[in-house]
Amino acid sequence: MIAHNSGRFPYAPAHAEALIALLEAPSPRLYNSLMPEAAVALRHAPASRNGSVKDAHILALAWTFDADIWSHDRDFAGTGWPSWSSANLAAALSTEAGASAAQP
Repeated sequence: MIAHNSGRFPYAPAHAEALIALLEAPSPRLYNSLMPEAAVALRHAPASRNGSVKDAHILALAWTFDADIWSHDRDFAGTGWPSWSSANLAAALSTEAGASAAQP
């Protein structure tokens, strides 16, 4: 793909390399140490009440990077960690954009 479009996008390889350099992999030690606690949090989360821990890896990764979760999965509600559906995220971002536009 890049070779085919190299004439149209000559800087694409350099830009791709710059973006890849920004990626950060989680510390395996920290991530793995958080997995059991994430499983417990999901098991006891009142939202789904099904005891599923299949998404513990997502919760552990969010904790590792101190990041919110973007998902429609109700299992994250009640874990004490912020999670957003697409509709809620869009509403929050549009409200924030409107508020910042009103600021001089």
